[in-house]
Amino acid sequence: MTDNRAPARSRRPRFVSLRWRFLFPLTLVVLVVAMPGAYGLAASLSSGFLIAEENVLLQNSQAIAARADELYQRQRAEALRIAFTIGVPEAIRARQAESLHAMLEGLAAAANLDSAIVTDSQGVEIAGLLRVRTPDFTDYSVSTGTDLRAEPLLQPILSGAAELNSGLLRTADGTLLYTAVPINFDNQRLGVALVGQRLATVIDTVQASAVAAVTFYGSSGAVEATTFPPDPAALTGLALDSVVLNQVLTARQPVKAAATIGGTPYRTLVMPFVFGDSLPGVIGTALPDNIPFATEIGRQVTALFAAGLAGAAVTMSFIGISLLVARVDRVTVAAQSLAAGRLETRTGMAAGDEIGRLGATLDKVAQVVQAREDKFKTLLRRERRERAYLVAVLSSIPEGVVVQDKDGRVLLMNDTARGLLGTPAMGQQPRLSAFDGLVASLVGTALAPGIYTLGDPRQIDYAGKILHAQAAAIVNSGGQRLGTVLLMRDLTEEVQQSQAREAMLQQLSQDIQQPLAGLAQRSALQSGMVSDFAREISRHAAALQKMIVDMRELTLYNRVSARPMLRPLAVETLMWAVANDWRQIAIAAGLQLQMALDKRGMRVPGDESRLRLAIGNIVDNAIKYTLPGGAISLEIKDEVDGTVHLRIRDNGVGIAPADMEHLFMPFYRGTPTTADGEIIRVPGMGQGLHLARQIIEAHGGRIKVKSRPGVGTAVYVALPLTAGEALPLADTVDSATLLIVPEALDMEAVWRQ
Repeated sequence: MTDNRAPARSRRPRFVSLRWRFLFPLTLVVLVVAMPGAYGLAASLSSGFLIAEENVLLQNSQAIAARADELYQRQRAEALRIAFTIGVPEAIRARQAESLHAMLEGLAAAANLDSAIVTDSQGVEIAGLLRVRTPDFTDYSVSTGTDLRAEPLLQPILSGAAELNSGLLRTADGTLLYTAVPINFDNQRLGVALVGQRLATVIDTVQASAVAAVTFYGSSGAVEATTFPPDPAALTGLALDSVVLNQVLTARQPVKAAATIGGTPYRTLVMPFVFGDSLPGVIGTALPDNIPFATEIGRQVTALFAAGLAGAAVTMSFIGISLLVARVDRVTVAAQSLAAGRLETRTGMAAGDEIGRLGATLDKVAQVVQAREDKFKTLLRRERRERAYLVAVLSSIPEGVVVQDKDGRVLLMNDTARGLLGTPAMGQQPRLSAFDGLVASLVGTALAPGIYTLGDPRQIDYAGKILHAQAAAIVNSGGQRLGTVLLMRDLTEEVQQSQAREAMLQQLSQDIQQPLAGLAQRSALQSGMVSDFAREISRHAAALQKMIVDMRELTLYNRVSARPMLRPLAVETLMWAVANDWRQIAIAAGLQLQMALDKRGMRVPGDESRLRLAIGNIVDNAIKYTLPGGAISLEIKDEVDGTVHLRIRDNGVGIAPADMEHLFMPFYRGTPTTADGEIIRVPGMGQGLHLARQIIEAHGGRIKVKSRPGVGTAVYVALPLTAGEALPLADTVDSATLLIVPEALDMEAVWRQ
């Protein structure tokens, strides 16, 4: 049989928006569940708030009682510690207020006490401390002679009726809570020891919750201290009802109450503040009354309101999601039109959110290819202009400029460089072997994106000329090295003149330095006037040598820029070099030189000769103003925030306060004086610390001086550490630097911090 039925046509699935397929049914389900749930939850919470607040107050009262007992035990222990401290009874008998102040200050600071007092057996203060706080410092003020016999806190102990008592004392600086114990010796009552804390500190200590405010009331009901803000308007209504006060003091049990403080309703719990066996007052805790559900009708209305809010939130969510779906449809229609070839189609949407960003991105698709092509043409034209500009700039630079690739072949040089080097024609691509040493493996500070200095500027003898040259590496954004730039100028005449001056000053320095070692050894074997005379000669010779060094450095600073030539320097090598420079001079002056290294392996970017001069100036001052038999310490402290800290200390005569503000002024010389009043007079130009600060600050560092007359001086130097680079570091140890073995010396025994 023949099947005459027509072939079945493929049917397209009917499009149904997610808005109606998924979102609308989900919204109905959520409404049915959310509204009754919100109603029940609001009703349950409104009933539980009252119980929760009362529980918080009760828990706070228990925590306050426990912390008050801990504070009492701590005060009692500290009072007993004072009473049983060796030397206190003897100081009371001798009425040595200064000795008692010294002992009390150490005990009070260790226990973080606000006050400590010692009285005699009559209740008259022999020594007292009271912590004073200002925005700038915190310290103890001292007092003596205050008559405390009439204070209820002391009377039971003075009369022998009690061995321990606590209470309040009012001072000019506020009210404090004290614990007092007797001081007995050989069965005789010599006095009373009291330790105390300010009430503000007490309530901060016993406060059990940051939510609940705490107020301390005296036995009369007056407010002594509170954690409420110090605003008169906020403290309105804080006074305690006399009925509640009497009930608490009589029954010694917590009492619940309500109050309006600063216009805000509070639930309060007032409880006795038991401190040991004493009752110095009462303490109240207050919580804001956050329960607006006074009646059953109010709770029902609140629950209905919560259910309505839940329904409104679900409805608004449905509307908002529907709008989002409509915007997605708009982007879909535009994408379909673009796929059909209608490239002029746009969604016209702003990138205000994720969907808008999608539509705006779709609008830019048709423009991307043409924009990239135009940008490529612009970059080609800019490169041609920049290349022509670079050639013109290099031709106009008075210094010689040479550009090499990473293999050392010359790519470009200006006429000045060609004249300095006498190179052949550019087509031969010469290799400048004389400058290979400039391209060191040390990468310094970035000059510009992709350009880094390599090593120090160099003076190089080339073809009978002395050239000043600096190399810089050119790297791409990925850190790959592309080549090298050399900048050079002719210093032949200038260097020859400089070398002549340097040779003269160097020879003069050596002529003075050579006798110092032998003179130091002879002075060590001699005694009496001969030794003193030899030591004085060594001292003046060292000062003269130092003046020559200062002259050399001043000449250098006048001749060239003060900016140092930086290279990574090992910090311990630098400090050993300084110690080696000044060791013989220190020995000749009858001093010991000590090195202390807290950490090794640190490096700083610096000019070794300049830094040795700067630190040597500091050591020179220490030698000048430390008497024979003294000690000098060179210390390397640990790294802090990328900075190494150095300290040079001595136990010399110190610096007068009047001279401190002028230390770094050029040509300023103070009036150092020994403990006997004798002024120390040493030769010099007053340039040492001035040059030291110039050099250290030129290295990006800081210098600070602390001193006590008659105790010693400490100079603190901070220098930035150098960061590691991918290229290997060059060896920067000077072969002429000699290390000395430190002599055993316990500087802490000679020196007080």
